[in-house]
This record gives sequence, C-alpha cells and structure tokens, in this order.
Amino acid sequence: MNKQRLIELLSMPLTELKADTNLQKELTEYYKFIYGVKACSSCKNKFDSYYQKLVVDGIERMTETPSNFKLRSDIGVLRISFENGLYISQTEAPDEVCLEFLKANPNRISLFEKYPENWMVLIQNNVKENDNE
Repeated sequence: MNKQRLIELLSMPLTELKADTNLQKELTEYYKFIYGVKACSSCKNKFDSYYQKLVVDGIERMTETPSNFKLRSDIGVLRISFENGLYISQTEAPDEVCLEFLKANPNRISLFEKYPENWMVLIQNNVKENDNE
C-alpha cells in the first residue's frame, strides 16, 4: 500500500470503482489500513462512505509522520489505541507515545521494526521526568 496508488484510486470516478469488485476491495483495504477499523468490502451501502472519507483526508493520513519508531508490518495489528485517544499505527508512531508504550512494558520493543538504539535510556529518562513532576 502506498500513497501514490491511493491517489490513483481516488482519482477514478466512484461509479468505476463500484463496478469493479477488485477495486472496491483494494480501496476498502486502504480504508481499514488508514483508519485502523474493520470494514466490509462486500457491503455496497458502506462503500460510498468509505470512499468519501478517504477523499476528505485519506491521502493526508497516508503520509507518514517523521518518527524514530515504526511498527512491524507482520504483527497483525493495524493500530494500537490508548484511552487518551492517542494511537500508534503503521503511518503514525509519535516518539513520545511509543516511549510511554515501551515504558509500561519494555518487551513490546519486539513490535517495532525501527526504533532508536538508545530506546532503553529514553524510557528511563522519561520515567525520571515523570517522577519529578
């Protein structure tokens, strides 16, 4: 999945996408990937809303934010959500959120394919900073 392909799909007329089940499935996969939700590729009444939402901000959300962390693509999770509304996904992994996630359980480092070499020091510093508050 890449941003360029999403742009190509969204440039097609909705009627053309709806006429081709493979294109519908592909666009629905983008929807699931970007928004981290379950979606139904065979639910014809939902496809229009998936398309419209992707048109509004799908391409922007597909743009990866700069980060020192990246989730592994083979973990079977689209998004890790937290009670405060923050999350970690394939396209968005803010350093501070990832450090908090690792601080709670350092073994979670196995979920990341990219991370700073000094991540242990960073979570220890993060613990000290929070203790001083």
